[in-house]
Amino acid sequence: MSDSNGREASRGPAKERHRGAVTLRRGAIPSSTADQRLLDSRGRGDWKTRDAWRALRILSEFVEGFDTLADLPPAVSVFGSARSGPDTAECRLAEQVGGALARAGYAV
Repeated sequence: MSDSNGREASRGPAKERHRGAVTLRRGAIPSSTADQRLLDSRGRGDWKTRDAWRALRILSEFVEGFDTLADLPPAVSVFGSARSGPDTAECRLAEQVGGALARAGYAV
């Protein structure tokens, strides 16, 4: 039997397989493809419900987070640096910006 390039096709399991720049050898070569495992009806099917429920739990966390944020007034978080001392120009400017935002009605 010949392959598409006219070379004699080897029989038996492949000794190596390439995935992009990665070469898989011996035990690293999966015995089936991801598509085969997905379509194999004889395998365990609990991943279908487990993954679906996991996705729904993640979605519910997003919904809960957005609901919480929707009830908050306009707010700003300011992150500083322990490397800047309170007497630096950057620190004084941050205090001025924070004060201006607070006077404008933002929670700082």
